[in-house]
Amino acid sequence: MRFMVGYALAIACATMGSPAAGSAVARADPAPSCVESENGYKLEWQVSWSIYEAEQQNPADGRSVTEVDLPITIAAPLDKVWDVYTDLRNDIGRHSFLRDIIVHRGCDDGDTVITDFTALEDIPIGPVTFPGHTQAEQRLHPNEHYYTADSWDVPNVTTHQLITFTDNGDGTTTVNEHLTFVADAALIDFTTDNGVAAHRATQAGIKQDIESGAL
Repeated sequence: MRFMVGYALAIACATMGSPAAGSAVARADPAPSCVESENGYKLEWQVSWSIYEAEQQNPADGRSVTEVDLPITIAAPLDKVWDVYTDLRNDIGRHSFLRDIIVHRGCDDGDTVITDFTALEDIPIGPVTFPGHTQAEQRLHPNEHYYTADSWDVPNVTTHQLITFTDNGDGTTTVNEHLTFVADAALIDFTTDNGVAAHRATQAGIKQDIESGAL
């Protein structure tokens, strides 16, 4: 997954019913299988994500919004592109300033795979490098070959992603990243320019390595 820049410093603190006699058997949807990972970044993610969720409910959010589409066609079958593109760790070394991915929780209910994680980044800001932490959640829908992702960063920068995969019928796959950047007016151009540049660099690296067989 590709995501935006930033740094989160904020600190704060299936039961199946028994059918009645003679009725049809009702089956509850299976509870998702989840794996929790304990690490030194988890509290930071939880606090930051609560801020992100509060922002989504704020009708007075006056931040600026920019939307862009980044399509790319890769000479490989859809299933191959999906497997490589959706593996978060494949971004490392291809994303222009990503250092590591710290996964906090993964859940799979058979239809959707959800991953909560922190991306550790070295963000270039002029002549200096800023140690960024991006707090994010990725939601894969493998049966429909698309995924969504959201991220939140200080200073209150949000990125929404909708990534779709299209089999072109000739052995190639087109991936489109629909990105929505949300930030204060003074930051929206910087946020968009840096986000788009990072996503394009990652796309190019993944395309090259899939087509060369490196991935």
